[in-house]
Amino acid sequence: MAEEGIVDTATTSGWEELKQLFIDNGMTELAEIIRDSIQENGVENSNLVYEDLRASDAYKIRFKGNFDRVAAGKSFLNERTYIEQENSYAERLTKYGASSLATRENYEKFIANDVSTSELDDRFTLAYNRVTKAVNANDKALVDELKKMYPGVTDNELATSLLLGKEGSSYLDTRINVAEIKAAETTTGITSSLGAGFLESQGVGRVKASEGLSKTKSQITGFESASRMFGEDTTEGLQAELERENILGEQSQRNKRLASQARAQFGGTSGVKTGSLSRRKTQV
Repeated sequence: MAEEGIVDTATTSGWEELKQLFIDNGMTELAEIIRDSIQENGVENSNLVYEDLRASDAYKIRFKGNFDRVAAGKSFLNERTYIEQENSYAERLTKYGASSLATRENYEKFIANDVSTSELDDRFTLAYNRVTKAVNANDKALVDELKKMYPGVTDNELATSLLLGKEGSSYLDTRINVAEIKAAETTTGITSSLGAGFLESQGVGRVKASEGLSKTKSQITGFESASRMFGEDTTEGLQAELERENILGEQSQRNKRLASQARAQFGGTSGVKTGSLSRRKTQV
């Protein structure tokens, strides 16, 4: 359904107000369409005048975002609301130092996707700025993960793609968080058995994931050797248990037992050390 018009278009003064809005915003051609249609149809036939206005090529081009909204099942914004929304976008983009993105084409995308100014603020804070920082810092591990979200875009296009896309800021925040954990997997050389998505859902960030995965990687060989040495039937799930312990702080009873058995077997208090258990067994 179309949104109600901005003025009482059943009166001459109402149409004059709409015409002036167009003139003030550099849309003289649209003001002339209203004038010509009123002359032909009469001011009392406001529906016909609006039909002529909105069916014109000039209107379809200038308010393209509205037609994209309708195609997506959204309401048709009145002309004043549409223009005010464009002005709000321009202010926000300038505020964040992204005035080069203040184009009518981008406004159309924001309007079609129902992006509010507060949502635009969140996209800058939670997505655009973080991605721009990663690109500028040449954080290859993270940038490579982020580019999987938008295949085919260049590094410099990446942040803009997130800003202009259909995904909301909350969704983008989550996806970037997951990408950061996957980047931690790349830099540490170990893929999380629990999964980046699960770790993100537990509030784990890149630094914590990196520290925990590094520790897990350093322990896994020793604990696998201890598991076999002390009669464990399988080492399945061992990495996941180490991750829960090192990243989530959940103590593994199996790993605690293995470490205790290793201390009893070899003496000392260090328990299972990195990759050393099999060597120590050989020396005994």
